[in-house]
Formats: sequence, C-alpha cells, structure tokens
Amino acid sequence: MEQQQTIQHVSTVRILLLGDAGVGKSRLTDLLARSEDTPTPSTRSVGDVWWNVQVRLHEYPIPNVLGIPPTPDWTSSSSSPSTSNHSSSPSDLPPFPPRSATHRMMIPYFVEFYDLKSCLRLPREHRNRLYRHIDGIILVYDLLDMRTHDNLHDWLYQPLRQICRYRHKRLRPILKRRHVPILVVGTKLDLLNTRRLSYPGGKIATQLGTDEIQLNCLDLNSFSEKSRNEAKLRKFLNNAVDFKQYFPTRRY
Repeated sequence: MEQQQTIQHVSTVRILLLGDAGVGKSRLTDLLARSEDTPTPSTRSVGDVWWNVQVRLHEYPIPNVLGIPPTPDWTSSSSSPSTSNHSSSPSDLPPFPPRSATHRMMIPYFVEFYDLKSCLRLPREHRNRLYRHIDGIILVYDLLDMRTHDNLHDWLYQPLRQICRYRHKRLRPILKRRHVPILVVGTKLDLLNTRRLSYPGGKIATQLGTDEIQLNCLDLNSFSEKSRNEAKLRKFLNNAVDFKQYFPTRRY
C-alpha cells in the first residue's frame, strides 16, 4: 500500500515527438522508453486512441543552487506561481540552474513519450489540448532525406503556438532562451554513406540553440550509460522537468 501511494505521487513529464511519416519516430519512442524497469514494449506502453505512448522513469537531480534543502515548492506538481520560488516573470528569471555532479538527491518522474499514430487524423482541438501540456519536444528527421529536416519548422509551429499561449502567456511563438526544451534527432545513421551532410537552410538544432543526436534506432546501445547520447538525453529530460516547474499550464 505504501509503494502504491508513492507511485501515485510521482509527477509526469510529457514529451512530444514530431516529424514526417517514415522517419522512425515509433522506433525512436521504443528506444527512448526502454530501461531496466521497462525492458519490453508491453511494460512501458500506455493505451491511447490517437497516440503511441510509452513511459519510463527518470531521476531528476534537484538543483540546490542556494545551498539549502529543497522546499516542497521545488517538487510539488500543484505548487502555484504565487507561492513558488519561481514566481518571477520569465524575463526576470536566470537560465535553468546548473547541476553539480555532487548533487545526489534525486526525484523520480514519469516521462511519457507521445507519437501520433500515422494512420489516424487527429482533430485539431484534440491536438491542441495535448500541446498545451507538453514539457519537451523531440524533432525527428531522416538523415537520408534532408527534406524531412526542412519540414521540421512546419511541424514545430502549432505546438509552439499553443505552448506559448498557455505556458508563457504569449500569443506568438517567440523563441527565446527559455522556450520549451527541444532535442533534434537524426535517424538511420547506419545507412548513411557519408557524414558530410548538406543543410541548405542551416541546421535547425543550431537555429534553436539545442542539442542534436544522430543514431540508429535499431541499435539498443544508442543511449548506453555514460555515452554522449545518454548525456544529451538526460540533459534534455532535466530541462523538461525544469520547464514543467517554471511554466505550469495556465488558462488563457
């Protein structure tokens, strides 16, 4: 009973995967959610009519920047902007606090990865309802087809519009240093004959000031412990937790 109550109090971070059909979003979702606690798809899949949803646990290190123990406001999913230490306006806040390697106090979070089922056409109102609750976005493209990279700008527009409206109180998707965390992933690395890729319009990861990972979704060791890819993913998920805490969903 005590374990069940503990699980019920674990907060959830929602990550949205965006990209053209056929770039490997479903396989990437399966790879991202794979862990020791969820070794098979059946142990990490959550039923949903419109979305392929898989879930995993993520350990979030508390950024104890003031050198004092964290208060419940740091960890409570129900803390309001008026009572939290993060109640300042976005422009007054410093960047997300850095985490020292010496921080060992960890808080578990459920991470849900959302990938829209390509065979279904989701009504806009249902999409927008999810977008406003998204805490991080993974943009996925095919390394063998640069058109899928260029299309990421179009995929990003509507989710950013909803996030800015309900999380930042802005009507336009203005990308500044503290927009929703974004990670760019290029797939099918194993089929690439050359690493010299051409990005006519520039790399979207550079434009957004975010990390990029290039991988083979069939390689189960793509996010092996202490690898560069694993470090980028962990940083992204930590930033998604920060975003959830700093910018809770608001009614506009």
